[in-house]
Amino acid sequence: MAVFSIVRDRYMGFFAKLAWILVAFVLPIIGPILWFTIGKRYSYGPSGGNG
Repeated sequence: MAVFSIVRDRYMGFFAKLAWILVAFVLPIIGPILWFTIGKRYSYGPSGGNG
């Protein structure tokens, strides 16, 4: 589920997606948890908004 969520994220660049996918596979339990708690939080940029 985490990999599908990472791939579908529109606001993240290719290399960031690749890095998150690697984290999800290298750390099979912790990686997806990190994505859903930390990674999705910053999908719009550091300010959390669209601008």
